[in-house]
Amino acid sequence: MTDDTSPTTANSAMKADSPTIIDDSNPDNWWKQAVIYQIYPRSFADENGDGLGDLAGITKHMDYLEKLGVDALWLSPFYPSQLADGGYDVDDYRTVDPRLGTMDDFDSMVEAAHSRGLKIMVDIVPNHSSNHHPWFQAALAAGPGSPERDRYIFRDGRGENGELPPTKWSSTFGGPAWTRVADGQWYLHLFTKEQPDWNWDNPDVHQDFLKTIRFWCDHGADGFRVDVAHGLAKDLDRPNLDDYSVIPSSLPSDGSYSLYDRNEVHQIYRE
Repeated sequence: MTDDTSPTTANSAMKADSPTIIDDSNPDNWWKQAVIYQIYPRSFADENGDGLGDLAGITKHMDYLEKLGVDALWLSPFYPSQLADGGYDVDDYRTVDPRLGTMDDFDSMVEAAHSRGLKIMVDIVPNHSSNHHPWFQAALAAGPGSPERDRYIFRDGRGENGELPPTKWSSTFGGPAWTRVADGQWYLHLFTKEQPDWNWDNPDVHQDFLKTIRFWCDHGADGFRVDVAHGLAKDLDRPNLDDYSVIPSSLPSDGSYSLYDRNEVHQIYRE
């Protein structure tokens, strides 16, 4: 699982006993006091007996989940994935991994939850995709300077022949944060090399994630947990990038860090 520092939900462990200033008349504020139960679909409950958890297994145990007294179910990624990072390397954001079920299974699960007063939260992964995502495969095929490649963060390398990565960064999971492709350019991945980072300066990326959010809302999702929510806006055009770290010990409060907590992140979510 990728860095889980930026959920959009309230504390999932318990409801706060202390008074809070919340406009309870606004139904959109439900998440601020909700008890949220996280489910990893691949291991929670196996309905079809293949040894892997599935969406139908969640539906079958909905009475149990209701009895827990929780308000919402947060589903860890259930998308098609190569599972380099537990499903946080997403091949396709707008369908269900066939190993876990179908879209009909998702709809049935949502209906079962809603009929019991439970809300469904979908885990969305906007910092990076899988390297098997069609857009990344198109980027590799299109080459340097192409519109397809601009959807990700590709850079020329350093050294006489570009043989050195653009920066000396190490990834969150160890090893270099850059991987070189056949034509000599390098792509950024703050996590595994199977998780290339999206370029959120590209309007195609914005529009596609809006489509993804609309898709799951149309299928009954009540909210989203955003993975690596603080890392979408990056500034790689400044000098001395080696002075920054993928795993900083602390972050400035003024939004000036190259990789995380930048003010531009708020603009993305306002869309």
